[in-house]
Amino acid sequence: MQYIASKTLVHRDLAARNILLCGPNTAKISDFGLCCKCDETFTYHASLSKKLPIKWLAIEALKDHIFSEKSDVWSFGILLYEVYTFGKVPYTTMNHDEVLKFLQEGKRLDCPEGMPTELYDLAMQCWEESSQNRPNFTELEQKLHTLIENETESYGYLLS
Repeated sequence: MQYIASKTLVHRDLAARNILLCGPNTAKISDFGLCCKCDETFTYHASLSKKLPIKWLAIEALKDHIFSEKSDVWSFGILLYEVYTFGKVPYTTMNHDEVLKFLQEGKRLDCPEGMPTELYDLAMQCWEESSQNRPNFTELEQKLHTLIENETESYGYLLS
């Protein structure tokens, strides 16, 4: 996603259903049917002509149809949720209007069972209401590397 964002593209459909596992430690992003090019402000203002994946969209995309790298970051947080729920659809009991109301009230998805607290905290950063407060994909990569390094160190100490 960092590469896609560097090309000023917004995927707009980042979800587990669009991640292909191609071998050990290899995942590829697919389905670029909703992908679009951003303007000079690094945003894309969408028309209502295409059906969008509502339960994966950031608040600004739901309300104002504004997409950016940061709206894809929001979707990445939902993707993390999907991974730890083994593909469960988010907000299963809510319709589209209820999802927006839920999010505008400051509520977010609960931490899935088995998801490390540090990773859930990262997902919560992806779901910040203000897009400016969300990390970008470069920052997410750095944070994920740090989480992996810390887990590797802890694991190594357990073996000693």
